Amino acid sequence: IEYESVMSSCSMREVIPCTAHELPKKLLKLISSHKIDILYTDYAFDSRTPLPAELIDLIRVACPQTAIRPLPEQLLKMRAIKDNHEIATIRRGLENIDKIFSSLPHLIRPGIKESEIASEIYRQLVANGFNKFYDIFVASGKHSASPYYRANNDIVPPNSVILIDICAAIDNYVCDMTRTFPTSGRFAKRQVELYSIVADIHNEAIRRVATGNTLADISQHVKERFASCGLDQYYLSKIGHFIGLSPDDPGAQDTPFQKGMVLTIEPGLYIPCEGIGIRIEDTIIVK
Repeated sequence: IEYESVMSSCSMREVIPCTAHELPKKLLKLISSHKIDILYTDYAFDSRTPLPAELIDLIRVACPQTAIRPLPEQLLKMRAIKDNHEIATIRRGLENIDKIFSSLPHLIRPGIKESEIASEIYRQLVANGFNKFYDIFVASGKHSASPYYRANNDIVPPNSVILIDICAAIDNYVCDMTRTFPTSGRFAKRQVELYSIVADIHNEAIRRVATGNTLADISQHVKERFASCGLDQYYLSKIGHFIGLSPDDPGAQDTPFQKGMVLTIEPGLYIPCEGIGIRIEDTIIVK
């Protein structure tokens, strides 16, 4: 997090800027000088942004008197509910990513490198003020049927689909969206059929985002809907995740929704035998 941003947005008594390279030395010095008994971190919490395990091990060896514990549950619950300012920041990020997606069809064509498309996405993200970058998937052709393809190193084939997942943070708040495009300007008949199914189920799932419901409930409904189309074996059985300061924010699949929570809805079909993958993902704010 940028030093200036921290100083202007919080009331911490002491803020010490440092680079990733300086962190181990400065953290050990702070623990020692302040005689810290307990250090609370993202360690042991299901997050993509935990304190590195190597640093945890270093602290345990250098400061054996310091107990390392996960963040208190109450703090995680507070973080799960976004205030109006946080929601406004996320909305701004989503609007910018939506504009980026709108600019991509003219760039997508057979023969272009996936990496070229990814590079243009990064360029536009930076231009729009994003400051952290997680997943930028550009999965064309057969790679679209691999849900977490990250290589971005193939050539876009003709008459296929391209699945693009953008996960990045603006002012440290994560936005996550996925869209699927035809690689030759227009979906083929089979692609239209599958895309329409995913789009309909995606809209149904969003309508089920309401206080008291859960991701598990929505995922079960989505699985049943895909099953009615004979396609449930191509669904991953996970409809989404909570999102905020990290791509996987506090909250489980059975956590009841509360007003102010932010989560993703991302139904998808991944059919390796046909070389087709289609996902539509949006970040949704619980009202």
